[in-house]
Amino acid sequence: MKEFTSGDIRNFAVVGHGAAGKTVLCEAMLSCAGEINRMGSIEAQNTISDYHHDEHERQISIHSSPLHLEWMDKKFNIIDTPGYLDFIGEAISSLAVVDMAVVLLHAANGVEVGSEQVWSYATKNNIPKVLVVNGLDREHSKFDEIVQQTKDHFGKNVFPMQLPVNAGPGFNQIVDVLRSELITYQTDGSGKYTESDLPEKWQNRVEELHQELIEYVAESDDTLLEKFFEQGNLSEEEMRSGIHQAIQNQSFIPLFCTSAAVNVGVTRLMTFISKYGSSPVDRGTVVAKESNSDEEISVALDGKEPVVYVFKTISEAHVGDLSFFRVYSGSVFAGMDIL
Repeated sequence: MKEFTSGDIRNFAVVGHGAAGKTVLCEAMLSCAGEINRMGSIEAQNTISDYHHDEHERQISIHSSPLHLEWMDKKFNIIDTPGYLDFIGEAISSLAVVDMAVVLLHAANGVEVGSEQVWSYATKNNIPKVLVVNGLDREHSKFDEIVQQTKDHFGKNVFPMQLPVNAGPGFNQIVDVLRSELITYQTDGSGKYTESDLPEKWQNRVEELHQELIEYVAESDDTLLEKFFEQGNLSEEEMRSGIHQAIQNQSFIPLFCTSAAVNVGVTRLMTFISKYGSSPVDRGTVVAKESNSDEEISVALDGKEPVVYVFKTISEAHVGDLSFFRVYSGSVFAGMDIL
């Protein structure tokens, strides 16, 4: 089995209101990474994470589902969570054991009650967030309006890293603000794309946004801020390190465009998470409680003593109780007793 350092691990939960497309986004990620040969669908009842009979019958997620894949030499540990408020506990417990939240928004409905709730719980856990406007191949999608909604609800520091070119049926083109280029996805669902120069009509808007991004990045680090004031710009290498730190500081919230059902925008989102997303190293410590006194203590994630967080227990027929946990410190092995 391939081993990964802590810095090469990305633990994140996919959260949001019901029907935003979380399960399908996870399905597309698994497909892009080669973990599955073809994408399943909710209607066909053959997605990887919705595997319970009740989920098939109701065609909604009821249980949180851990998934994993490799992308650009990084290990992704993903938790797909239900969006309907009846099952909000699954999302809450999942957000307690991840290092980042990927918050999905429906491209026609925008910010909904469930969106605000999961945002609030992610904030309570002090983990960085990434926003994704999903389903931009739908009729009546309203990207610009949703961006404004996110600024109104989540803060003025929400920043669109991408812009949809042809939102609506047939959507397959995205403008990348960071690299100032046009991304055109194949329409065969493969997730493959080509890069080309920006059309002239987009250049002014992207140039303004790119400058705004540089300012966000510079503000995340005093050294970069000083360079920005001296030079009026930052190099690509400085931008790379600065974006990661800006996300950790939550000085800006990146927002992306996807249509997971047709696998548009997913690979670029995965690449961004791989390059700039949070790892256990970024978190450093977590707060726990002493078993004897309930006193809150700080636990270093690189400690030798085993510390685990059980975030989910289910009872399966013919198997019994199964508990899912994250190892925060030390190591665990079969047969080990943990108090």
